[in-house]
Amino acid sequence: MDVSNTTVSLYGTFNVAKDPITDAILIYLSLVFRSILCPILAVIGVCTNVINMAVFHKMGLSDGVTQNFFILSVSDFFIAIITLFNGVIYILMTHFYNGEGGSSEKNTQILNSATIISVGFPQNVSLITTVVIAVVRCCCVAVPLRVKYLLTASRQLAVILFFSISAAVVLLYAFAPIQVTFVDNPMTNSSLAVLVNLKWLTYTLFTNICFYSSFFIVIVCVIILALSLYRSSNFRQKSTSGVSSSDDSQIKERRRETRVVITVVFVSVVFIVCYLPTLIFSVLGEVVEEFSAFGIYRNSNSFTIMIMAVALIVNVNINIVIYYFFNTRYHTLFMTTFGSKSKSYSE
Repeated sequence: MDVSNTTVSLYGTFNVAKDPITDAILIYLSLVFRSILCPILAVIGVCTNVINMAVFHKMGLSDGVTQNFFILSVSDFFIAIITLFNGVIYILMTHFYNGEGGSSEKNTQILNSATIISVGFPQNVSLITTVVIAVVRCCCVAVPLRVKYLLTASRQLAVILFFSISAAVVLLYAFAPIQVTFVDNPMTNSSLAVLVNLKWLTYTLFTNICFYSSFFIVIVCVIILALSLYRSSNFRQKSTSGVSSSDDSQIKERRRETRVVITVVFVSVVFIVCYLPTLIFSVLGEVVEEFSAFGIYRNSNSFTIMIMAVALIVNVNINIVIYYFFNTRYHTLFMTTFGSKSKSYSE
């Protein structure tokens, strides 16, 4: 993820001969994605994650699964807040100041740079929490009895806190010497805020390690959990006949466990799909030399960043749907708290 790319992409007004996305198209895409789509999705994200936090808090945080989903909701809430703030700033810069805001516009651009930097902190917490959720569920499938006593809720919390704090320390180290400088653009008669003195090697190395390791760990976990669900489904089909009433509690427990696994699988799959644009952006940046903020394909670079931002906020929004349909306790408490009392899903 390229901080300098995101700042420069605000005013892409140079003529590009080979880029399939022209300047005029980029301006239109910026209007749709940054002025309309992202702010709307961010507002929805704030609301949905407030609901998630309220419901999971009511469910109690002593259980590891509920605790981790609560942490994920908190980090997603802050991502949505920062994205909303960034959208408001972008609207101010492009539709109100438009290069004529003087010192107010420059201060707004500094705030815009601050939002671009700060979103990395809750985003790392979200990445780490998703990995912990997926890995713990995989371990529960592989060695359920040992994991139950080994990976307690408090230990899972300790792991999330340790890696999240470590990630924050690395980012603070990389961002500490940053300064904002303004570059004049004679073609638009405006100034653009550019971040300088970033510890680029540290930042790039850390973000790549964090992102790629998280992404591929979650993919492996999804494959393992999907195979587990497939085997479990076949086993249930073979054992449906001749079940005594004494096995009722075991069947209910298996159903609960299956619902948890399904929830984790869907959350992980959404995570993978929504972070695919980031993976593509990173690969293109390494493979295509001119795919950068200053290269021939700078407009395509800017558009890919917009897609990344939308995908990130979609990931923040969609988890509430998964919780509602596949988490029985969540559904019941949601309807009790926010809607009319209804018949909950069967255990």
